[in-house]
Formats: sequence, C-alpha cells, structure tokens
Amino acid sequence: MEQLAGRVAIVTGAASGIGLAIAEAFANEAMCVVMADVNEEELEEQASRLELRGGEVRTVQVDVSDPEAVERAGQAAVDYFGQLNVAVNNAGIVNRGYSWELSLEEWHQVMNVDLWGVVHGIRSFVPRILASGEEGHVVNTASMAAVLGLAQLGPYTVAKHGVLGLSDVLQAELDAIGAPIGVSVVMPGMTKTAMVPIGTIPASTVAANVVDAIRRRRSYVFSDDHHKGEMSARLQAIMDATTDICL
Repeated sequence: MEQLAGRVAIVTGAASGIGLAIAEAFANEAMCVVMADVNEEELEEQASRLELRGGEVRTVQVDVSDPEAVERAGQAAVDYFGQLNVAVNNAGIVNRGYSWELSLEEWHQVMNVDLWGVVHGIRSFVPRILASGEEGHVVNTASMAAVLGLAQLGPYTVAKHGVLGLSDVLQAELDAIGAPIGVSVVMPGMTKTAMVPIGTIPASTVAANVVDAIRRRRSYVFSDDHHKGEMSARLQAIMDATTDICL
C-alpha cells in the first residue's frame, strides 16, 4: 500500500507508547486516524495534541478484552470516516512471576488483552477492511517474546507467540481468498514506553518501521538486531531437533 494519505486507520493502545507513536506517524502521513484506548483521559489529551498539529483524528474508548467494545470501535471508524483500511492491534499489558506461581487471574489478565485483544480486533476490523474493496493492512504488535522464551514472563510470552502464529494464519487466509490485504507482526525490542521505562529504542523508531512495513508489505517487523544471535540459535536448535528423531 504505497498511498497512505486519505486512508483510514484504527490503532488500539493509542494513548501512549508504541500505539501513540504509530497514530502520530499515520497522522503525519495525512491518514485519518481513530485512536482507541482504555484510558479515556490520556486518549483525549493526546488526540487533541495531534489535532492541533493538523491531524484528522477521532477517539473511541475501548477495552480490547471486551469483544463488543472492539466491535463498537470498528463501527465507529466507519461511522467517522466512511470505511476502514488499516488496523493496528497494539494494546498490551505485562506482568512478571514464575509460571507456576502466577494466579490464574494474572494469567487471564494478560492473555485477555495481549492475545484475545488481537483476536477481537481481527474479527471486528478485518471484515470492515474487506468491505472497503480497497487495499488494506493489518498490523499486530507482538514482541521479542514472540520468538524468544523469556523467564518470568509466561503469560506475556505465550500471548506474543500466539500473535505471531495468528498473524501468519491471517495472511495465509487473506492470500487464499485473493484479498489485497497485507499482515505485519511487529516484534520490537526494548522500546522506551510507560511499560518499559528503561527501554533504549524510541517508540518513533518502531512507528517508522510500521509505516514502511505497510508500504512494502513486510511480514515481520523488528526495531533492531540486538537479539539476532539468540533468535538464530533458537531457530537452529529447532531445525537440529528434526534430525534427533527416534524411529
């Protein structure tokens, strides 16, 4: 999708961090942006800031763990701007602890937002992108936790592995029906956000890569190559295991 100006996008988790940076990057490309977030006060503040800079922005409060709320958000985008072309399923939370010690409630809290939130977004946004009859793109935010096993981040790692797999499945399905819609899964490193205040990568770097991924239909989007060695070692170990089969 080379032409972004005038396209309509919805971004979840848009009040801060990577989501806000993506919304800002879209506005800079003259896209019409629906910013969605559970934090209404911060959402309105940031949307007003983008509007003052000339952005065509609307807001909708949404808890992505609630499928009905996500459905309303998708319809709001169409009501505001007439159609939907780009969806960014970005909202996420994290907790820490040993997998066997975290309560089921703690497991569900993260999975409901980080994985089910993406499922809800796909179910609500993709049909509306298809209905536009135009080129489209879906961006799902995962993490390096999608390709590496990170200790004491069990729910987060499971959710992000799921987002990676779901993104691949979605692209295969869209290709099978001949839909002109790309899918990108974003796997940023230590990005400086409210969730990761010690991060070293600016959220704007992630956003710039997302814009480029939409333009060039890049399936896998990274913000750096800091973990390339660890990723290669894991993938090689998986490949090597195929020769270790007991027959």
